Amino acid sequence: MRLSLVSATLVAAVCTSAAVAQSVAYVYVAENRPSATATSPITVYASTAAGKLTQIAGSPFKQTLGTMSGTNGSHFITVDQNFTTTHQYLHVYKVASNGVIGSQVSKYDLHNWCEMDQGAEFDHTGQFVYVLDAQSCGNALQSFSLGSSGYLTFKGSLTLPNGGPFFQKLPVFSGNDKFAYTQIASDGSDAPCPTASLIGMGRESSGALERIGFSQTGPTPPTGFATSQTELLTNDPTNHLASVVEFQEGPCGESGIQQRLASYTIETNGNLVSTNTWDKMPLIGASGVGIDMKLNPAGNILAVAVDTGIQFFHFNGAGEITSFTGIIGTSGYISTMAWDKNNHLYALNGRSGKLHVYSATATKVVEASGSPILPPNNCTTAGGCPFQKLIVRSVP
Repeated sequence: MRLSLVSATLVAAVCTSAAVAQSVAYVYVAENRPSATATSPITVYASTAAGKLTQIAGSPFKQTLGTMSGTNGSHFITVDQNFTTTHQYLHVYKVASNGVIGSQVSKYDLHNWCEMDQGAEFDHTGQFVYVLDAQSCGNALQSFSLGSSGYLTFKGSLTLPNGGPFFQKLPVFSGNDKFAYTQIASDGSDAPCPTASLIGMGRESSGALERIGFSQTGPTPPTGFATSQTELLTNDPTNHLASVVEFQEGPCGESGIQQRLASYTIETNGNLVSTNTWDKMPLIGASGVGIDMKLNPAGNILAVAVDTGIQFFHFNGAGEITSFTGIIGTSGYISTMAWDKNNHLYALNGRSGKLHVYSATATKVVEASGSPILPPNNCTTAGGCPFQKLIVRSVP
């Protein structure tokens, strides 16, 4: 009888320990060597509810080609980024429920459209994949559907206006995936004062993207100033976007105000409307220049990479964004970030290559115990780690 009680106690303890250690997300970190033939080692970590990271067995995975681009939980995609080869491929790999990247299932030859690609991404459903061509060959978006078996079907091509080389961005989708937006820099036709603008797209039932005629009503600027869009956009789970905007004075913005955060509502026809007023919109960072920006899945906490670290804000839907924290971090710079569904923000330091984990609530942000860690991806600190890529998949 005593043995049975001891056994039951041990079983309960084991089950409790397993529950406590259960992963809430898998975090993928890649050095992303921009080559169509070289492997890009991908290190995978399991993250617990406390934000503790444990490298999973078998990683770094070196069988993948191209640049890590996304996962929908059952498949993992990469895209080649090398203009020296004649064929560029969108690759699909199996991914297990424990985060392990398996063998390649299929690949799609992209060379009919472009000799170099800027990247690829899933929509929110995980059923469609979008590849952005380089500006040198059309600056187009290719649309694909991904079947349950891992095979790709081409759905359409959309050519975008050519922009500056540093403003080519994959689109940001609305929470319902009906609309997508990307920023395009001027092609120089409006010299001597080039501007940037947003491009609006609607998604057809097939998954293909098409340009839409849409209007953008920006925040109210100061008298004598004009509102200028930057490339930083992120979405909440419903019908809002967060954006970084600048208010410029003079014909060419000779004296501009620091970048500020704006919120937009996506109307049912795809129009963007902001009811924000400039003096109620928060400034970002000491330098006023943002690097990356991500809203958490709940849509109430906004993280902006600025200066040496990250600044957090409260996101309030259509209302003005409000201040939350100062800059967290004192060295290097944050090159890319991603949230899980358990309010953890994962951030890569582009100078040191280290991976930071922050736990955020409505009242405070703290760095998780054991953070940061250095992924074993052969990243040298001397020149920084500009090619690192970060993807996070939450566990349902």
